Amino acid sequence: MIEVDSAVLVLGGTEAAVYAYGLVAARVTGAERSRALSAMSWHRAQRDALRARISALGTTPPAAAAAYTPPVPVTDAASARALAALVEDRLAGQWAALAASSAVARRTQDALTTQSCAVRCVTWSGTAPVWNGAV
Repeated sequence: MIEVDSAVLVLGGTEAAVYAYGLVAARVTGAERSRALSAMSWHRAQRDALRARISALGTTPPAAAAAYTPPVPVTDAASARALAALVEDRLAGQWAALAASSAVARRTQDALTTQSCAVRCVTWSGTAPVWNGAV
């Protein structure tokens, strides 16, 4: 996959993450709510950077969806945590694919962003997912 295609894929996932964290923040309290709002803000910054990157690569970034259907019902704090973990796990994989297709100058930052998503996944779920190819 070429860099711009990977970046568009990550942009879609990142926009969905911003939406998902709104759902998460509505169902958790205290420190978890602060963590959810912080993650939402972080993903917004990533979204804005991705939009600029896609434009710099010569493509018009696609518009975000008006709304997203979460892959799991979010009815309480436990399901909100599960959604946050799932979103971060999926984004970690998307960012890893982007790192693999990125220009050398961007590869390290994309890999570090992958790591940030993976750490948030573990923070929300309490367990580390096993990616394909992992030992």
